[in-house]
Amino acid sequence: MSSTTRYPDLEVGTQTGASIARLMAHYCSSIDNGDLDRWPEFFTEDCTYRILTRTDFEAGRDFGIWFCNTRGMLLDRVSSIQSVNVFEPHVYRHVLGPTEVVSVEEGLIGCETSYMVVRTGYEGGMVVFSVGRYIDQIVVEGGRALLRERTVVTDSCRYDTLVALPL
Repeated sequence: MSSTTRYPDLEVGTQTGASIARLMAHYCSSIDNGDLDRWPEFFTEDCTYRILTRTDFEAGRDFGIWFCNTRGMLLDRVSSIQSVNVFEPHVYRHVLGPTEVVSVEEGLIGCETSYMVVRTGYEGGMVVFSVGRYIDQIVVEGGRALLRERTVVTDSCRYDTLVALPL
């Protein structure tokens, strides 16, 4: 199947495209710069966030490494990261590819974005931690793009440490 058949050229307006670009940048910035309190703000109240391996995604499995289906669950996850979970101190740095609009229907904008996350540990060692793609359903409310659904599909099923922070 050719890429033009799978992904027809879909366009969104300039303002909507800029809103989606801001969403992607601010989403990654909140994680990379340790401002996890902001992370749930990029989702609608009724949302889904999941991290799946490519194998699980292709097999049609919904549950994988992480699964949250409300903003409240995202807030609980952040609270747990900040006060309960014990893990080696580290930070992420995201590198994103261009966001491609793959569908537009009934107020939902379907997008895909390739990502790479480098993890830097407390001692300064760096590893490519995760590579894959975001498969998103985005809504625009009041000029602001929000994630209704984000499925993080990791290319590898192996991790050298617990996925403590969101990807």
